[in-house]
Amino acid sequence: MEVEIISRKCIKPFSPTPHHLRTYKISLIDQFGTPTFVSALLFYPPSQATSISMSKRSQVLKQSLSSTLTLYYPLAGRFIDNLSIDCNDEGLRYMVARATCDLTDYLKQPDISKLPKFVPEGILCSETTPRGNVFMIQETAFACGGFAIGLVVPHHVFDATSLIVFLKTWAIMAQEGVAIPLDFSCSYLFPQNAAFPQDPMSSILASQVFGRDGNFVCRRYVFEGFTVSNLKSKAKSSRIHNPTRVEVVLGLLFRCVKSAFKAKYGAQKSILMSTSVNLRPRAMPPFLETSVGNLVLVASIVIGEETNLCSFIGGVKESVSRFNGDFLKSLQGAQGLQHFLEFATETCKSYSKALSDGAEFIVFNSWCNSGIYSVDFGWGKPIWFPSTAPALPIRGSVIQLLDTRMSNGIEAWVTLEEEIMSVVEHDEELLSLA
Repeated sequence: MEVEIISRKCIKPFSPTPHHLRTYKISLIDQFGTPTFVSALLFYPPSQATSISMSKRSQVLKQSLSSTLTLYYPLAGRFIDNLSIDCNDEGLRYMVARATCDLTDYLKQPDISKLPKFVPEGILCSETTPRGNVFMIQETAFACGGFAIGLVVPHHVFDATSLIVFLKTWAIMAQEGVAIPLDFSCSYLFPQNAAFPQDPMSSILASQVFGRDGNFVCRRYVFEGFTVSNLKSKAKSSRIHNPTRVEVVLGLLFRCVKSAFKAKYGAQKSILMSTSVNLRPRAMPPFLETSVGNLVLVASIVIGEETNLCSFIGGVKESVSRFNGDFLKSLQGAQGLQHFLEFATETCKSYSKALSDGAEFIVFNSWCNSGIYSVDFGWGKPIWFPSTAPALPIRGSVIQLLDTRMSNGIEAWVTLEEEIMSVVEHDEELLSLA
């Protein structure tokens, strides 16, 4: 399969950005995020897309993107540094490409190593640079008429929620020409602080995700909706009245991983799990879903040697419960940095202690319930929204959950050390369910 770039263009906002909005400063919480680009990718089947030419479709996408950038004005600017953007309307980098194969042929047995071909400049993860682009998009047309939309976004400016709201806004603009009001207030509620040190947790996370010894492999497990519903029914108890889809699938995977660790080491080991928490619904009152930023923080939980499903779910709920309205209030205003550093120091100490005690480290992330499969530009909904992370040189244990296209199911992308994975992928219960 070959993918050829046939055009490059800068898409500028339809209306100029007002002078008083010329400089966009990220928030204190955004400063917690590392200044790196990450990528996302959506595949769209031919269906209605074949009713118009590739050039017409591309024209619609570009015109609606220009209107969308009037709302998302920082995306058309250039980085001043890691803390601010010059909203100068120079434009968002937009590439159009053509693939030599049919989309259905690629999706029959998708080669994860080919995913970088569908994102701008093949960037899956890289550092942002001063005066560099803030946002990049690649539209790839397949021979069958299907297409892909690949995006490269700065993680310390946009988290998953911000990205998906952007895509929904762009799609609505393409179909209806109307706007979804955005909320940039977090950069004022949580004013950035130049005294913010390099995040003490980032080095731990980086070393555990990219710096572990051993050979790590990735597998994708798909849980159909009826299977997830059955898991939820079995997990209900007097302590857990309504477990979520994510909790029961994650609990099953952890049971499999713990069994694999026991098979390797001859004894049960504790697991230190790091997970990202969306802060929007946890504020009081809740922040709008349209709040722009990287509004996530990391929670940690130590899963003990004999943890059952109920204890596991209870532990996860307790770990993230600290991110409540009072905690978020404490990060606002002049004392925000002090309280944030107290939280970061405490979390870093818990990481270090668990790892020194021999706990295994796993990073968990979920994009479930995001509504990504509703992003319709006018030619049908996406057929697949894959994780691009497995195409990275990951050398650590990572579990990422995403929605399936239909039936309320879940895709689990699991990266583990090869010896551990060889046990997990032969787990009889897992094979019967996924």
